[in-house]
Amino acid sequence: MTERYLLGYDIGTTNSKGVLVDPDLNVVASASIPHGVSTPEPGWAEHDAESVWWGEFTRITRRLLDETAVTADRIVGVGISALAPSVVPLDEAGDPIRSGMLYGIDTRAKAEIELLNDRIGVDRIYDACGNSLTYQSAGPKLLWYKRNEPSRYERTDKIVDAVGYAVSRLTGEYVMDNAVAAFYHPLYDLSAREWNDAMVEAVGIDRDLLPETKWSTEMAGEITPAAAEATGLAAGTPVVTGTVDALASLVGVGGVDPGDTVFMYGTTGVVYTTLAEERTAPELWANPHCLEGRYVIGGGMATSGAITEWFVEEFVGDAPAGRERYAWLEAGARDVPPGAEGLIVLPYFSGGRTPINDDLARGTITGLTLDHTKFHVYRAILESVGYGFRHNLSVMKRAGVPVDRVLASGGGAESDLWRQVVSDVTGVEQEYVTTPIGAPLGVAYLTGLGTGVFDGFGALKSSMTVSSTTTPDPERHTVYDEYYGVYEDLYPSMKSEMHRVASLGNESG
Repeated sequence: MTERYLLGYDIGTTNSKGVLVDPDLNVVASASIPHGVSTPEPGWAEHDAESVWWGEFTRITRRLLDETAVTADRIVGVGISALAPSVVPLDEAGDPIRSGMLYGIDTRAKAEIELLNDRIGVDRIYDACGNSLTYQSAGPKLLWYKRNEPSRYERTDKIVDAVGYAVSRLTGEYVMDNAVAAFYHPLYDLSAREWNDAMVEAVGIDRDLLPETKWSTEMAGEITPAAAEATGLAAGTPVVTGTVDALASLVGVGGVDPGDTVFMYGTTGVVYTTLAEERTAPELWANPHCLEGRYVIGGGMATSGAITEWFVEEFVGDAPAGRERYAWLEAGARDVPPGAEGLIVLPYFSGGRTPINDDLARGTITGLTLDHTKFHVYRAILESVGYGFRHNLSVMKRAGVPVDRVLASGGGAESDLWRQVVSDVTGVEQEYVTTPIGAPLGVAYLTGLGTGVFDGFGALKSSMTVSSTTTPDPERHTVYDEYYGVYEDLYPSMKSEMHRVASLGNESG
């Protein structure tokens, strides 16, 4: 058994990461490469598909092979997850025509959202795809592309996402996971789990541009000789369809049963719950799960870990260098009481995703006095992510979503202070697993399901040992109840001023 290996790979907002795992889900090797987000215009967020989505895959794959004794012929399957939904148009040769447009942090399609809501109708859109149009929707971005770059649109042969582009370079096939396709609202029918031809026509997109939809574990194809030469992998190696990073993270921490929920502490924050049946809420995202027969509902923040990075880089110049700065800040923040002695941060530093869905929302630090220190502000930033998770959970609970078990995932979840703060704010217990790799491990397991290495979820569940459980403190939770009430009131009371300031900032920019 240990002579076979699976390659799991994840394309994130600020880094790419790959892992080699054996059939016992032991991580044999891992490697990562950081990258940035291009913002060529206000509201735009892009990756270069060739250098980031494909180029980093080839570099990491070769590094994994070079640093281990694993030969390419012992890798029995490859799976990829990625940030979603992203959009990149390809020409007839399969080459990108422009940079890839990213998920909800890219807010360029405001006019197209309004146009489609007027043209099709808000209720008809929601009835068709189980989601309202927001900046997380890929459909309006496709219409933006057609309207604003018509000469490029005329050259387009296929539209794919980040996973689909990497898979196409590996196999020559164009596919998209159902969970990702469901983010292409209003083009995808959530209940039928297929492209909605009537909506495709209403949006005005050519149907032939959309790839075939499959489940994450279904075979997309096999590695071509050209891809084998570029990556060091063996030609003929199976490649599964893959999925969105948040759902791969949910699988990667063992969250495969209905009621399992993940708090994803990444550059952006995500909360997702596995469901046995379809359930929707206008403020949230509803998708098929990456696992056939299951569904998910959830939401996310445009910034979470990104705010801590911003604060450290911009305001903590006198701290120790590198990652030690975070440990130094956490040590100081531990001594700050819950509520940071009257500070509340609204985490809308790149606009607000669910449940407010407002690209013009702006981050605030409310309650500052001369007595506050950098440690107070840092703790308030950690608390703001807890408030954001709680805000999404409150909408989920009103929609009748069961949240039976919460698992912590992502790089930020390594912080026991941050996990404790979030549990105290939300009032929910979090489990942190021994191997908190998240998405790369999850998509490796999906690859194992697709290639027959695994049969069901027994191996996954048996490999997931909870290393720590974070239990909310009742007294601190009571304190946070008061602060959360203020948090909920701040955004609606400041919304118009946020919009005015955003407009002024755009004009001065």
